[in-house]
Amino acid sequence: MTSFAQRYAAGDHEAVWADMRRLGPVPDALSEDCATVAAETMRRVHRDVGRLGDAVTELGLVPIAGLDALKPPTPADHVELDALAGEVGALPFALDACLRHIGRVVLAGDCPAVDLTWAEGDQYDVAGLYPDPPDVEHLRYCWDGHREPLRDRPGSEEAGFLFEFAPDELHKANISGSTHDILLAEATADPVIRGVEGRPGITLVEYLRLSIAWGGLPGWSLRPDRAPSALAALRVRPDF
Repeated sequence: MTSFAQRYAAGDHEAVWADMRRLGPVPDALSEDCATVAAETMRRVHRDVGRLGDAVTELGLVPIAGLDALKPPTPADHVELDALAGEVGALPFALDACLRHIGRVVLAGDCPAVDLTWAEGDQYDVAGLYPDPPDVEHLRYCWDGHREPLRDRPGSEEAGFLFEFAPDELHKANISGSTHDILLAEATADPVIRGVEGRPGITLVEYLRLSIAWGGLPGWSLRPDRAPSALAALRVRPDF
């Protein structure tokens, strides 16, 4: 039988991820195969994110003060992720690969060419929506915060742990909001991201695919008629 990785390499990207999601918890016999697909997917996303970072910089993006738009993972990050995976339990394959190959992405700030605002105006007044640029956060802070109240209550571990994967579209527009969350720990292929405006049930890979397809600003997919013309140059058909 053709492996997921072979099918993926041949270009069957969306169907492979759909089949992997249908597995639920990934069987041990398919673990390496799914991990190979996840790693290759996130390497491709990393390439696209780098392209977007360069493109929005050329369009005049002024990033949030004190934050680098792109911060690739380091060898120390990989060591930390291995330790966290041992503490938290099984991580979804797409999330593990995302943290290992992409790192932190903060394409948020002020860029009038694509109606993106942070310090220079109210995002909703300008665009009529929140473009939702990607912002991939790390795991240690959230996990330690989850464990802290449990240390005084041994044996009271709660079922599951909601990882605050990224700020929601309001936070990314400098407005008090919430977070996009992923339930851990489950050894599934592609976890659902909770709290994404207008997209209940969207998974991590689906969200990244949507984001890249909309030039890193997937909020515009909800109002394509209002999308700024400069966005067209950033949009590509994802190959993952």
